[in-house]
Amino acid sequence: MEPSALRSTIIVLCLTIGGPAILYFGILGSLIAVPSLQAHVTYLHRVALTWSKDLNVPEQFGFARHQVTPFYISTTDGERLHSWHILPLVAYIENQPQILSQGLEGGLVHDFGSTLNFRLLKENKSARLVLYFHGTSGTMASGWRPDSYRSLYAADPLNTHILAFDYRGYGESSGYPSEQGVINDALAVTDWALNTAEIPPENIVIYGQSLGSAVALALVNEYSKRYPEIRFAGLVVTATFSDMARLTATYRIGGIIPVLSPIAKIPPLFKYFTSQLSSKWDNMQRIAEFITTAQQYDITFLHAEDDADISMEHSKRLFHEAIRVVETLGNYSGDDGQKSIDERLHDRQEQRGEGGSLTVWPTKRGPIRLEIPKYGVHDKIMSYPATSIAISRAFARHASS
Repeated sequence: MEPSALRSTIIVLCLTIGGPAILYFGILGSLIAVPSLQAHVTYLHRVALTWSKDLNVPEQFGFARHQVTPFYISTTDGERLHSWHILPLVAYIENQPQILSQGLEGGLVHDFGSTLNFRLLKENKSARLVLYFHGTSGTMASGWRPDSYRSLYAADPLNTHILAFDYRGYGESSGYPSEQGVINDALAVTDWALNTAEIPPENIVIYGQSLGSAVALALVNEYSKRYPEIRFAGLVVTATFSDMARLTATYRIGGIIPVLSPIAKIPPLFKYFTSQLSSKWDNMQRIAEFITTAQQYDITFLHAEDDADISMEHSKRLFHEAIRVVETLGNYSGDDGQKSIDERLHDRQEQRGEGGSLTVWPTKRGPIRLEIPKYGVHDKIMSYPATSIAISRAFARHASS
């Protein structure tokens, strides 16, 4: 090859390989230098996915007229969280004439406490409430989320209410997201459920998916430390992750754009970039603290085997960390304690063919489950029976205890 031709080839290769590399590291540098830009990438809160629809008109998302009430919940630091209370279908049908005659024509309800919808939640002693923490990007009405609400109350269409909301900075909620800010939002919504709606904690299941799973874990951990006497019916987390650093090693935005996977195999460089993350979401630490401090729990890790966004290995890692802490505390309640943990895990794993597998680890404070359906990907699983069954199981177990 002539020197000039070789030189041209090298230049082309450098431009082909070097250009994207320079762009990639330039973006990473910008994320470190500008925290607000990092938050946009972490939370994707401005990717609404419901731009053409009105979040104050839930009928646009497939609900019956005034089955869903949009209203605001205030946080202790002055933010306003746009929220939906979703009536279970039978409760709605039985009270439809009165609901429709309330004159709620403006969409957003400024005095939710004066509505029949609210009274059907507060005054029904059998009412159950799912506090729903959604994932990153979109709003509480994006994608599969409305379908998942309908799936959740399908198991008990008379008593199971759902409270969904948008974190600060999402949808029509005020503010800007951060890890502590979003945790404050979760605390405010839970306080509303316990003290305004006056739902007993044993009638509440905490549910989170993806980012929402981290919010849910942080919430129950905070409550176990601040209010150890409060015991929720259960915690169900779907498509969770062990911590933000490990997640960035494999996660691709939209399944396409890599976060830190290109440098994950260079430990010093990877460690540096992950140390600069403003939101850590260390679920490994929080599940360990929760298992240690909670007086009672009912935990389900639910993760589809075919989830291409977040590997099921993250849920397995959290499940194993929970088991490790249980063993350290001496709280295992099975009758096979002489066997190794691996032997017990093997014995306790129930294979369900195309339905996946379920492993239940009994403890003195309640069960810890790992359920791996074969199908459901990252978002669809929210509307699949596996999710509603997990939540119904938590309610039923507490009712029978």
